[in-house]
Amino acid sequence: MSDGAQNDPMIDEVREIRRRVSADLGNEFEKLAEHLRQIDRDYAERRGIFADVTREAAARVEQSWGDMTAFPNDTLVDDVRAIRNGKQKG
Repeated sequence: MSDGAQNDPMIDEVREIRRRVSADLGNEFEKLAEHLRQIDRDYAERRGIFADVTREAAARVEQSWGDMTAFPNDTLVDDVRAIRNGKQKG
């Protein structure tokens, strides 16, 4: 942990949420991965907590991610590009 992050309430809150979710899922990686995939599907289909997120709002957030052309051989970036283009790996 960096010194600047030690007393950041937002980081503390994110870590607490992560601990709670992990505990709720029995601290099992596969359950966590499936939970995150379900969140991704819910977001893509605008269900649940994402029902009110407009395509325009989502596009503004995605635009803020910036240009990723500086990482031409990074498989993670390739995955993000595929998601951006609606070509998720199955």
